[in-house]
Amino acid sequence: MRKCYCVALLFLMLVLAGRDVRAETTVHWMASGPVAADLDNDGIVGFTDFLIFLRSFGAQSGDANYNPQTDFDGNGATNFSDFTSFSTHYGNTQAQAQTTSGEKYNIYIADSDDSSVMVLDSESHLVIDYLPFRGPGGVIISPNQQEIYVSEVFGFFNITPTHLVDFSVPVKSRGKAVLSPDGTRAYVTDEVADLIRVVDVVNGVTLDSVLVGNRPIDINITPDGRKLYVANQTDQNIAVIDVGSLIAFKHIPIGAVPGEVEITKDGLRAYVTNLTRGVINVIDTRTDLIVGAIQLDQESGFGAELSPDGQILYVSADGVLLAIDAQRNLILRTLRVGDDSSILGLTPDGKKAYVTTFSQLAGGPAVTVIDLASWKILGLIRGVFFPRQIAFRKLAITTNTPLTN
Repeated sequence: MRKCYCVALLFLMLVLAGRDVRAETTVHWMASGPVAADLDNDGIVGFTDFLIFLRSFGAQSGDANYNPQTDFDGNGATNFSDFTSFSTHYGNTQAQAQTTSGEKYNIYIADSDDSSVMVLDSESHLVIDYLPFRGPGGVIISPNQQEIYVSEVFGFFNITPTHLVDFSVPVKSRGKAVLSPDGTRAYVTDEVADLIRVVDVVNGVTLDSVLVGNRPIDINITPDGRKLYVANQTDQNIAVIDVGSLIAFKHIPIGAVPGEVEITKDGLRAYVTNLTRGVINVIDTRTDLIVGAIQLDQESGFGAELSPDGQILYVSADGVLLAIDAQRNLILRTLRVGDDSSILGLTPDGKKAYVTTFSQLAGGPAVTVIDLASWKILGLIRGVFFPRQIAFRKLAITTNTPLTN
């Protein structure tokens, strides 16, 4: 209690110094920048936020009054270093528009260790739904934005926009999935069975399966829908499947454990990240030969995704986000986002990246949100465990409306 009085006294000193004073988990959003201490999300760091902070001052993780949102340095306790951060932000307001893009969407995070797919609002980053699944490995959205597909340990599920199960087909283990360009077929990896399943998502039935290699962990399809590229973890190769005949006609050795496969918009190249080597392999999809490599300063790479216009390849590698010129295969810039990092997702408008990160001294696992134009961290989604995939479903077009205080 004495600590709380000390904080209150320091707060009064802020007022006397001329600061303006106004009245005003689980998974939670921690913003970065001038409104990081806006604990009530009203657009201003004010007196109500101070009261929220005061209630948790002196608390540690596990205490009833501990609030992770007031633990700004992520060390498991709300103390004077956090008060220093709070006082720095006090009085700040959100000067930007309420919506940073013209699109509104839901964010889907498949978290295998939490056995859930969490659904968050793109503007507030608040959880709006929690879908229980058994170790989900992937989540994807249909081209018409009306279907959500989840692959988990025992099944591949079709979920409606209201998050009701439309159908499911059995599988033996979790994996990743990709849709045909017309959205009528899903190709689902099964890591234990060493195959991919072909699912008719219109009628909700499995049509066929194809043996592809040892432990397929990622899959992608060319824009014309003619070829599938599957990353086999144990075999350390990329299986190439002809979609028409469903034959794996080639295996491309890459000399390391593959992470993810990303294919350019014109379908001419495939990029393969490596979990055990700091190299991104470049495959010519016309010859299915490795024609180049992008050397990284990091020891490994994981998530990879192209910008909507296909010009920039974003890669998550050992706690760093890289932007790579997809035409020249040159690294343009890098940003440190944590001690380690894995998968990433880009918003449909290409303005933000969501990267799964881990920081030993800053609260452990999180999804770090980056503004790609300013190349700055906007904040972190705390309370996640082991996200395997992040997807976005467009909801509506909105207009930018400035905040009024």
